Amino acid sequence: MSKLLFATLPFLLASCAVATETVKQTDVGNVYVDQSGLTLYTFSKDPNGQSVCNGNCAINWPPLFADEANRSLFDDHAEFSQITRSDGTEQWALNGKPLYRWKNDTQAGDIAGAGIKGVWPIARADDVTLRIYNSGKQRFLVDSDNITLYTFDKDKNSTSNCYGECATKWPPAMVAPALLSKGVNALELTGGYGMTQRNDGTYQWTYNNSPLYRWFKDKQPGDISGNGVKNVWHIVQQ
Repeated sequence: MSKLLFATLPFLLASCAVATETVKQTDVGNVYVDQSGLTLYTFSKDPNGQSVCNGNCAINWPPLFADEANRSLFDDHAEFSQITRSDGTEQWALNGKPLYRWKNDTQAGDIAGAGIKGVWPIARADDVTLRIYNSGKQRFLVDSDNITLYTFDKDKNSTSNCYGECATKWPPAMVAPALLSKGVNALELTGGYGMTQRNDGTYQWTYNNSPLYRWFKDKQPGDISGNGVKNVWHIVQQ
């Protein structure tokens, strides 16, 4: 039996050596990665279960193919599936959204592609629904609709001091009820993201213990007209 154990040990060690981690901790939290540790992204213009990123798009954003090298990469994750591209190849998808890499990400944990043109969100491996928006000049935090988020200097210790008229002009970034239905204590929040309970019992997103808000004059994705208002409202640069 000892001989058998020693005979199989190299195989077991080899198996451990090739095991692939599918989640990596980055500066913005836990994200899904490919077999090389490169960050994965989804494309907002893709319909569920279909990729419309072809040609030059697929050169800049290489699809994560479900080929022989990684056909079983996400087999133990129920939220992953495989979709068929227009050329017949198979591609991994997260909750129906096809997955890609960014050509300029070269090292494990790089997130240079995050939020480019507002349509390339990171494939997060936690329950955070907030995103990064890349305007080409700076990257900052936005909600799931790409509307800019702000912090308020008068807030302290994850406590909002913005109510009444303040909250009318600066609507709190609320946590969706569907997400809260999982249970507040059951949510996985990484990368400095969190929640705070407001006076009415609702929950508001926080970043590094600062409650987050929108500005009522921001209408389009990427608008930052609230940045610097009264020197107490600031975008969250990433």
